[in-house]
Amino acid sequence: MTNKVFRTLLSLFALCVCTARSMGQSYPPPFPREAARKLFENDRVAVWDVTWPKGQPTAMHEHPVDQLSVTLVGGTVRVTRPGGIPVVNTSKPGSVVFTPKGTVHMEEGLSDVAQRKIMLQLKSSESPSNTAVDAFPREGAVKLFENARAIAWDFTWKLGQRTSRNAEYRDSVIVFLDGGTIRSGSNETARNAGEVVYVPHSTNPDTEEALRGSPHAVIVKLLP
Repeated sequence: MTNKVFRTLLSLFALCVCTARSMGQSYPPPFPREAARKLFENDRVAVWDVTWPKGQPTAMHEHPVDQLSVTLVGGTVRVTRPGGIPVVNTSKPGSVVFTPKGTVHMEEGLSDVAQRKIMLQLKSSESPSNTAVDAFPREGAVKLFENARAIAWDFTWKLGQRTSRNAEYRDSVIVFLDGGTIRSGSNETARNAGEVVYVPHSTNPDTEEALRGSPHAVIVKLLP
């Protein structure tokens, strides 16, 4: 065997070993980590408030479940996959991004003002099968996203404008982008920007209106 052939075989062997190691590589989950705070968790969803400080890259990590994000503070983040070329992503307030289960990447904030998002880790569940009219769509609501796991709507409660609300046949997560006071039936509730509320299905139908301010939210309907 010549030295040239031997070196070629050795290189191929090293490549196979590296590939096998890469294929078998395990990565930590995205959370918990620095600059990520868990807001709540139940059998449908785990919700995190996350920022990306400039120049502080995360570890390479793998998403164990499907994830949906809602941007509170816009910004730019560099995303790198194993062996891939970094990609720069910019998000605006109110934007929605879906990250499928099994995604592996690392992230680094590039903005002076850190990007901030509410991250919804979507768990598998037996979703209610009721086919009656749900609380959404409703007048003034704009659909932002839909797939087999979730439907996201952008909605603003307008001051003094009463809106009929049908029963909630799907569990949902409401992420408030702007605060204000909402009257639902006889109840008045003040909401703050950045507040996240979980609403279980089968809530009784009612009417809603803004009493103070113009509460603005992204409302995520959870599917199986």
